[in-house]
Amino acid sequence: MFWNDRTSKIFHGLILVAVTVVPAAGWFFEEWSAGTTLVVYWFENVAACLFIAVRIAVHQRLSPRNGHFRHQAADRRGSQSSFLKGFLVTSLVFCAAHGLFLGFILFMLNRNGEHGLADIDWRSVEIGCVIVLVFLVVDLGVDLVRVRSWSFLRIEQTAYRGLGRVVVVHLTLVLGLLGVAMTGASSALFGVFVVLKTLYALSVALPQWEPAAPPVWLSRVMNRLPNVHPGEKFEDHWAKDREDEAKRREGNEQPWTNARARNRKGGERFGQNVQR
Repeated sequence: MFWNDRTSKIFHGLILVAVTVVPAAGWFFEEWSAGTTLVVYWFENVAACLFIAVRIAVHQRLSPRNGHFRHQAADRRGSQSSFLKGFLVTSLVFCAAHGLFLGFILFMLNRNGEHGLADIDWRSVEIGCVIVLVFLVVDLGVDLVRVRSWSFLRIEQTAYRGLGRVVVVHLTLVLGLLGVAMTGASSALFGVFVVLKTLYALSVALPQWEPAAPPVWLSRVMNRLPNVHPGEKFEDHWAKDREDEAKRREGNEQPWTNARARNRKGGERFGQNVQR
């Protein structure tokens, strides 16, 4: 079949790069101000998070798994809230923080007398956001056709990559505020910001490497360091961690049956009451 997992990964990688290129091209080639570029980045983050939430909700509806309702994270801690709720709360809180930082950084630029960087061209913002939205809608539409067949792991990784993009922007804005306050080199700052954001998008589009055993050179280096667990080699700890991760993923992938069981019990009680 033409549309397989490899084709899907290539397509999503291209979409991700295209979405990132929109504000980057505006900054480097269309002479967008820093304010205009940051507003488009902020919109991209909010829209991407909401569309990921749609994927999670549809997958939860069509293919309910334990991970949706009792998610076990990589730190082995279980959650009593739904995966969708946890993702939305975390991502939207970060996006709200981005909005505050965006307003503050534009205020700092105006205060430093760099009105050309702080001014927002709302027409350019509109064009940039529409282009970004079109790419994201196409990406969502392609996923919704096949989301029923996805594993929960794929949903989980999609959500974590989305949060990763949000965190990258957040951390860069924090560092950017410090740079503006201390040096006033705003133009250079935003150039670096755009480059880092683009490089991160490219890194996410690349295949993730998950070796079954650690590289030999890494084992040699780690085994020479002081060990928190005496008598345990680094490769043994690596193997155990891989085994624990496999069990975590298997637990999240199990079909969610509690809701069905409760519905059956509710139906039985209703039938008994009718008979009485």
